[in-house]
Amino acid sequence: MDMKELFTRTNIICDDVCSLKDADVVVLGIPFDSTCVEVPGTRFGPNAIREEFRTHLNSFDPELGELRDVKLHDVGNVRVLHGNVPKTNERIFLAVKAVLEQNPSAKILTLGGEHSITYQVVRALYENGRFSYLCYDAHTDLWDKFNDMELSHACGNKRVMDLLKKVEVRGFRTGEKEVFDTARSLSKVKDPVYLSIDVDVFSDKVGCPVAGFMDFEDVWAGIKPRSLVAADVVEYNPMVGKDIRVAELVKRLILKLSK
Repeated sequence: MDMKELFTRTNIICDDVCSLKDADVVVLGIPFDSTCVEVPGTRFGPNAIREEFRTHLNSFDPELGELRDVKLHDVGNVRVLHGNVPKTNERIFLAVKAVLEQNPSAKILTLGGEHSITYQVVRALYENGRFSYLCYDAHTDLWDKFNDMELSHACGNKRVMDLLKKVEVRGFRTGEKEVFDTARSLSKVKDPVYLSIDVDVFSDKVGCPVAGFMDFEDVWAGIKPRSLVAADVVEYNPMVGKDIRVAELVKRLILKLSK
């Protein structure tokens, strides 16, 4: 499949400042939420983040620098097939591979969508090099199966763990004892890392909210010193409400990935 078949252009996070081939950071959206078990709507997350990014944020961060200096390209959204989990996962994998074929050195920032998408992005990147996996999530997402599905968003971190082995989950505060014990037994990972951030770790504007939150700046303080190969921001649900901190997080990640 070529790029036009895999992606649909949308309201880009900012005007293209360079081509895909020349970009240091590539943004892609995956508007998929077909395995969500509570409040659907995370499929609208990628475009909402883009709109809030353009509407509410300035381009400068005193610690990280100026967005206008970043070689950034927004490739658009993967053409997902709502309700078809296997085919959508195949498309996600092919879409990430297509980006890497055009630009092998690009650092990819993925906007979800539900957390099941992470595994396919990691799987595509895994062929290009070795890295660990660090996730901030109110849930462990370490079920082997959920609702009889191995590719449910409740299983995203388990699928990554099956592939990478070196996995750490931070911020979890709910779940059955079985998966809680698994999450507690994980070792701390070393850089470089693929970073996955489920918005429910600091916000209730998500598909599956959990009482109690980590402070947004505390989450960022844990991210700031890490060396990142790629990142994703998942589970934001604008149908529940707006949280401008999600766009702020995306801004900081773009700047950090560009370093």
